[in-house]
Amino acid sequence: MDRLTTMTTFLKVVKYANFTMAADDLAISRTLVSRHVADLEAHLGIKLLNRTTRLVTPTEAGLRYSALCERVLGEIRNGEEQLAAIRDEIEGEISIQCPIWIGSFGISLATAEFAQLHPGVNIRIYFEEPSASHPHEFLAQGYDLCIQPNILRDSSIMVKKIGAIEHVLVAAPGYYDEREKPESVAQLAGHSCLAKLGEVAWSFENGERVTLPQPPRYTSNSVFALREAATSGLGIAMLPKGIVRQELEKGGLIEVLPELPVARRPLYIAFAPGGDAPRKSRALIHFLADWFKHRRFPV
Repeated sequence: MDRLTTMTTFLKVVKYANFTMAADDLAISRTLVSRHVADLEAHLGIKLLNRTTRLVTPTEAGLRYSALCERVLGEIRNGEEQLAAIRDEIEGEISIQCPIWIGSFGISLATAEFAQLHPGVNIRIYFEEPSASHPHEFLAQGYDLCIQPNILRDSSIMVKKIGAIEHVLVAAPGYYDEREKPESVAQLAGHSCLAKLGEVAWSFENGERVTLPQPPRYTSNSVFALREAATSGLGIAMLPKGIVRQELEKGGLIEVLPELPVARRPLYIAFAPGGDAPRKSRALIHFLADWFKHRRFPV
């Protein structure tokens, strides 16, 4: 029994919920499709499909095995396409969705360098305000890739870490007019904290962590809104260094606890699962991971 062939057949049956349609897609007989599935069930010693006169549905074991098949076959396709990319031209458009503030992290420069290496590639990057972002829907919106500072909680989307984002604690000088400056991480809990939606704690590179007062003084899903609130003197915010660099240089904001660096936060790129991501997209993903590995941008 050719295991890879039977795994491919099984996935087609799960996809179409029908033996005949799977056979038509694979250009083989329905009898052979049934034999492949039967061979798998015999080999594994467990029932993978529930069969009725109208519908074929995977059992619990079948669902788990289909996920395994997708992973195995996807990795094989990925490996083969990476080898093929050595000799084959990578070409076509790659569309990327990315929050505006991450643009200063080097994404534009990195993708431009990738395009220079591959003259047949066209890059289309759409930067948007985080408050208008729907990262889980990027594939349905027609994008190949989505760059995000958070892992997307969607089992149908693959995510790879490509870098880390440098954050910094900041406050306006006027915030301290009637307050003492915090001298330790623990003292932050007694201050007016400005936080991203859903953020409950701040972590530092030395391992220290402070739980934020709930509810925070000010919350938003936009780092730009938090920057403006901090600049107004409302409180202390933890923000990407890249978007507060000018305010720090001009004195509109000052660092809080500068001797205690904030823990760097991962930067991820999301893409279609298994072997569904085109070779051009996977080539860019590997390029970005290597590019950021050898560079440090204070976002």
